[in-house]
Amino acid sequence: MTSYEDILQLVAGVHRATTGDVRDVSWVTNGEVIGVARDQAGRLELFLAGEELRPHTLTVRGVLQHHEWHRAAGAPLAASRLLLPAFGHFDQVCAFIATELLRNGADQDLEAAFGATEPIVELAIQRLQLSESAMLGLAGELLLLVAMCRQADDQFVGQVVNSWYGWRRSARDFVWDATGVEVKTTSRTNSTHEIQGVHQIEPADPDDGGGEQRLLLVSIGLQVSEPSNSSFSVPMLAQRVVDRLDATGNQALIGQFLSNVAAYGSESGIGYNHPTMSNDAPFTTTFSTAFARGYDMGDPDIEVLRREDVAERHHVELQSVTFRINLPGAVSAHNPIPGVNPVARAILGLPQ
Repeated sequence: MTSYEDILQLVAGVHRATTGDVRDVSWVTNGEVIGVARDQAGRLELFLAGEELRPHTLTVRGVLQHHEWHRAAGAPLAASRLLLPAFGHFDQVCAFIATELLRNGADQDLEAAFGATEPIVELAIQRLQLSESAMLGLAGELLLLVAMCRQADDQFVGQVVNSWYGWRRSARDFVWDATGVEVKTTSRTNSTHEIQGVHQIEPADPDDGGGEQRLLLVSIGLQVSEPSNSSFSVPMLAQRVVDRLDATGNQALIGQFLSNVAAYGSESGIGYNHPTMSNDAPFTTTFSTAFARGYDMGDPDIEVLRREDVAERHHVELQSVTFRINLPGAVSAHNPIPGVNPVARAILGLPQ
């Protein structure tokens, strides 16, 4: 049987598609049941040739699509496609899944092999999705940090970098004077975000030791894109902060900043080490900004759950409530603040 190492080598040699609707599929075995390709964004696709497969779990169902796929050479391919997120150790995960499918007899009976392998597929996808969420979060927070460093006067750049707390478990992602900042990053086309407790969407209660006069929820939409003059990666953003620190005489803060970046998302398997990993996948993934909006969450026209809505339910633990919000593109004439640079200026208390 083809080994994991053989499949990993094959996966590493698969190139991106040149157009959005055509695939160049590399087959794992001569049986041409399991194939590997990459889309234009560099995401790996595992093609399982034949009739539609019907997963039992929601996780796998969400990433598996049956279709007739056009190929660069040969007739169209009827197959179920397993699309892997463009984050995490996706080459290894793809090779592992393919190996398990073969071990369970995919070349002889794909449906039975998929049924036996699906629990492993589910765990792998869940892990990648955690990495994807953490990578998006880091990119969004660094994007805002770069904007704040650029907008701030030279003498305040060190303080700006030290105002970033999102790399650790903390109440806020940024704190500047009496302004708290919660950054939510998404790959969706609108400001839809998961909220882990009402404390994330309203100013800290003075009775709880907080002194926030204002809370801005910064909603950032990022899309995986081809490298261009307007696209960026996590290494590029980290280097821009480093360069700004260096240019303003804050060299002593660079080491701590990079340590903080490395700590971000370590629980989810990211752990980006800037000096050694800037050329490693998946950190070379490039993004473009679809939108950036700063919402003043003290605005009563923003209709979300508030502390008092939960507190009156005496048998509900306040900090245990999680929910999803879908904020509109416009709440009022001045809310939200559009654009990452205007948002940065608003956080710093600078005129627009």
